[in-house]
Amino acid sequence: MSDLSRRGFLQAAATLTLATSAGCAGGGSQGGGLQFAWWGSTARHTATQQAIEAFKKKKPGVVIKTQFSGWDGYWEKLATQTAGGNAPDVIQMDYSYLSEYARRGSLLDLGPYVGKGLDLSGLEPDVVNAGKIDGKQYAVNFGINSMALIVNKTLAAERGVEIPATFTWPEYGELAKELAGKGVFGTEDGGQDGGALENWLLGRGKMFFTTDGALAYDQDDLKEWFTFWDGLRKAGAATPPDVQATALGDVQNSLVATRKAVMDFAWSNQLTAYMSLTKDEIDVHTFPTGDKPGQYYKPSMLLTVSSGTKAKDDAVALVNALIADPDVAGRLGSERGVPPAAPIRAVLQPKASRPEQVVYAYIDSIKAQVGPLPPPQLLGAGELHNKVLTNVNQQIGFGKLTIDQGVARFFEEAGRVLK
Repeated sequence: MSDLSRRGFLQAAATLTLATSAGCAGGGSQGGGLQFAWWGSTARHTATQQAIEAFKKKKPGVVIKTQFSGWDGYWEKLATQTAGGNAPDVIQMDYSYLSEYARRGSLLDLGPYVGKGLDLSGLEPDVVNAGKIDGKQYAVNFGINSMALIVNKTLAAERGVEIPATFTWPEYGELAKELAGKGVFGTEDGGQDGGALENWLLGRGKMFFTTDGALAYDQDDLKEWFTFWDGLRKAGAATPPDVQATALGDVQNSLVATRKAVMDFAWSNQLTAYMSLTKDEIDVHTFPTGDKPGQYYKPSMLLTVSSGTKAKDDAVALVNALIADPDVAGRLGSERGVPPAAPIRAVLQPKASRPEQVVYAYIDSIKAQVGPLPPPQLLGAGELHNKVLTNVNQQIGFGKLTIDQGVARFFEEAGRVLK
């Protein structure tokens, strides 16, 4: 979130409390209709609209208003709506923001609905637990995915380079240098990618946060990270900041899809979107490896319900259908990740498209390589590792900050945004 929207969100709890005490709690359902908000690619929008139509046939009395956008801008708008007591009824939520919204009282506790309108029987216990904060079920897993290196194999072949099955971080840097040339960069700039940083830290036996809520890595770690990427930019192997800036937003802006870079850090559920955007051969690999597992099975996203909704039962019914009803959830495919409910996977996998089959196979192939799901992040963690990291890395790339200054700026911002 930007600083402005973050300040707005800090007022959300007080705003919602006042609205509720006055008997006028908001929610997207205000004025008629159930509002469902999500972010994603064009392919995701199309699939979700089809699922909604299938749901409406089963519940014809429910009017559903949709609100969708790219990742950029989604969180700013949601923060503003939440602060104003008018959040969407059903909210697609990212794991990095879940604790922030749950602990501010902005999400409905779904626990009382489990087994009573919300069927989680097809989900493994660890999948169910991924939606819990402080022991309460605030979210339901909407897809299982893991970190995935997206590779444009056509570009790699044009460079005469074969991509190894696995490689360490130093080997990844050398591979990026080998792939670069003729106006093509070996890799997008991962210095600003929170998922790449987390993978690198986990491979070194560290995490983003300690169990008592402090940063689990220090300035020396971040300096080494920024130095690695600064070296790749200067070698012409990683994209410079002006080129990287064109890749902001969603998959359609990826430099792999636009043939400006061979490799990009992403999540496995995004492969379908990548493959739909180019005729090039696109493949998926694990992230670079470290001494310890750097990957884990992550909720690609989650479904939550606003605590201010006026249509709790209808909102929960929509969540349940999107997770557990084959007629509805079956329309979503695996663009959000491998469906979390075993019965839905059983229906979808046999008729999955080639990109979806690749995703299923990838998720199965890394079972022996994944570590445990890291605990929910602190309040402000989403801003730190999605916004601050990007801004600092860009300023280092543009030469506006030295690496030491960038590290100091990042930790200064961490003290501001983390709660």
